Amino acid sequence: MKVFSESIRITTSRLREDINITERVADIVKESGIRDGMALISVPHTTVSIYINYGDKGLEEDLNNILDEMAPGDRSYKHGTGGYGSNAPAHIKSLLLGRGITLPVTRGVCALGQWQTIYFSEFGGPRPRLISVKVMGLTGS
Repeated sequence: MKVFSESIRITTSRLREDINITERVADIVKESGIRDGMALISVPHTTVSIYINYGDKGLEEDLNNILDEMAPGDRSYKHGTGGYGSNAPAHIKSLLLGRGITLPVTRGVCALGQWQTIYFSEFGGPRPRLISVKVMGLTGS
């Protein structure tokens, strides 16, 4: 079994941002040479998420509206009362969507559905961010 690790570096430009990273992940899987296995995509940050959804701008907006209802920015939170400001809504949104996914790799490509898109979502930017991609599996035909 082979293990291949690579990183994707992103600098977000807004407080809230959705970025399609599907092609970047696909390029890393191809570079790995792994034909059959899995890819783990994760982030070491607590105010961002990695998830799969249908790639549609309207759906991105709908999801953001729902997340804002669930973790509004205009309420009082316990987090951040020590003087450094509250980014509790960003942490909560990240918890709701998750910070990692695992995908099957079949015949050297990520086994995604026809309409599936891999998203990186920023909830506490702008900041430089790191996405870890680890591909594990078998090489050869």
